[in-house]
Amino acid sequence: MNSIQNPLRIAWIEDGPPRCPGRLGLTIAPGKKGQGHELRHDRDLTTDLGYLKEQGVTLLVNLMQQDEMQRWHMDDYHAEAARLGLNVRHHPIPDVKTPTDDAAFHALVQDLRDRLRHGETIVIHCLGGLGRSGMLAACLLVQSGLNAHDAIALVRHCRGPRAVEADQPRYVETYARTHTC
Repeated sequence: MNSIQNPLRIAWIEDGPPRCPGRLGLTIAPGKKGQGHELRHDRDLTTDLGYLKEQGVTLLVNLMQQDEMQRWHMDDYHAEAARLGLNVRHHPIPDVKTPTDDAAFHALVQDLRDRLRHGETIVIHCLGGLGRSGMLAACLLVQSGLNAHDAIALVRHCRGPRAVEADQPRYVETYARTHTC
């Protein structure tokens, strides 16, 4: 999988968060290089980040841990994003896990919801753009008024049936019970 033959795809959350004129999307890690479970990736960071910039992305949310980014040869990620004028918010969460700091995660959700309400275009990524990214998108939808079940269903409809995985659906359900609009 490379950036030329397999251009970066953004799964836009159709009908976005309620009452938010901004756009919300999910994608894989831009510029990742290495062997995955099924595919070998040899993506070009500049090409992938440039595509996001062309799509009008005003904020890129990176949920990968630093050692994970190194393992996937994304060492120049922050410098290249800055060079291209892309704003990045880095909020690391371990792969296939849930947030360990609920207060910081809730603050992230609230900030992103406010940005979407002001019309920003936000794209979230983790390594595959499914688990952590889907969980954050579902929590954003919950914070915007959807129930957990409908939020997860919408994310899976837009990104694919494997989005929001392992214990992450339970986290979204807990988030819906403990954090109201």
